[in-house]
Amino acid sequence: MRRAGTMVGQAEGILIPSYGKQKLLGYADSILDLAQTFTYKEHKEPAEKSIVQDRQVCLMKRRFMEDREILADNLSEVSRMIRSLAEESYHLQPFRPRELKKIIRVCKNSGILVKNMYRTIDPVKGMKLAVSLCVDERHVLTAEDAAEVLSGLFRKRLLPEKDSLFFLKKEYETIWFEEQAVYNVLTGAARATRENEKVSGDTCSFLEKGNGNFIMALSDGMGSGEKAMADSETVIDLLEKLIEAGFSIETAAEMINGVLVARGEEENMSTLDVCDIDLYTGVCQLMKIGSSSTYIKRNQEVEQINADTLPLGIFHRISVDRQERQLREGDFIIMVSDGIVDGVGDEEDFREVLGQIDIQNPQEMANYILRFVLQKTMGKVRDDMTVLTMGIWENAGAELYY
Repeated sequence: MRRAGTMVGQAEGILIPSYGKQKLLGYADSILDLAQTFTYKEHKEPAEKSIVQDRQVCLMKRRFMEDREILADNLSEVSRMIRSLAEESYHLQPFRPRELKKIIRVCKNSGILVKNMYRTIDPVKGMKLAVSLCVDERHVLTAEDAAEVLSGLFRKRLLPEKDSLFFLKKEYETIWFEEQAVYNVLTGAARATRENEKVSGDTCSFLEKGNGNFIMALSDGMGSGEKAMADSETVIDLLEKLIEAGFSIETAAEMINGVLVARGEEENMSTLDVCDIDLYTGVCQLMKIGSSSTYIKRNQEVEQINADTLPLGIFHRISVDRQERQLREGDFIIMVSDGIVDGVGDEEDFREVLGQIDIQNPQEMANYILRFVLQKTMGKVRDDMTVLTMGIWENAGAELYY
């Protein structure tokens, strides 16, 4: 996420001015107060009244109260996010005058004019630079060009933060540069649509977050065809938007579930399978809601990860299975929809097949898995089939600067 504001020449810089911070905290308190007004406080009805109440009225009342509780939870999360933003601060370390002069001189020789520069050190994600810079009149340069110059100066592989400017402006602009992550990922996807259907009810997404995380997600809509596709597309589209807005994956799932339940339609269910990898540490968070097995392949060894949870859109409250794994270079994550599992039949045999695959390209691996399943089903596709693969490797680029 790009950070806006004016840098200050102190050991610690708060990027949101004091007045703006107080306004944000006020908004957060107001939203939290609003959330509390929706919180349901249960009270007992008189016995004689309860007896005569119509059962349907009771059910509608209960659903209304559950909707209020979900809304209260969502508003509380928005309040938390605003408060977190208002209190966000960074320890910005100014450079020594002599060091800064050298940086300014080298950048100027490349057509980049630097006015101010500060750095912050994260124990996990390394150094970040906040640089106030512009391009001179003779050059047309990009933020990537500036990153190359800075990488040579600091002997670290630096990259512009996600969503930074592409071309440097003629006026000074603050751009953040961060160290390249330790790991990189490549992905693949293979799909087959159910017989007699024009569209698949499975929807997938590959999403790179600005904090060095990469997300792979798969949703399988109930049934097949247009209705299943619409449901799964809704799940993935909302997931992408909420994550980009800063919501946690669990909160995003709760809000998506609330949307599906609020529609009040029958058979409005979808699974959600999410893999979230921290590219700086290799830690992988797996979140499963009604989804099929996920597989982690390490050479010939394959771990099968299951979860006994129900899909989205059934109850007002969802059950989320979250597991964590430490990945290593060369590991693969394999995510599949129900159509693959049904086509395989024996999942133990499927694990053995995955362990025997000697393919390093994720797209070729996804194609191979889909072909294997289609051979098992004699070419029949009784349910939508989707295979997602993701391989993780260490970045070699950073070593070039040492």
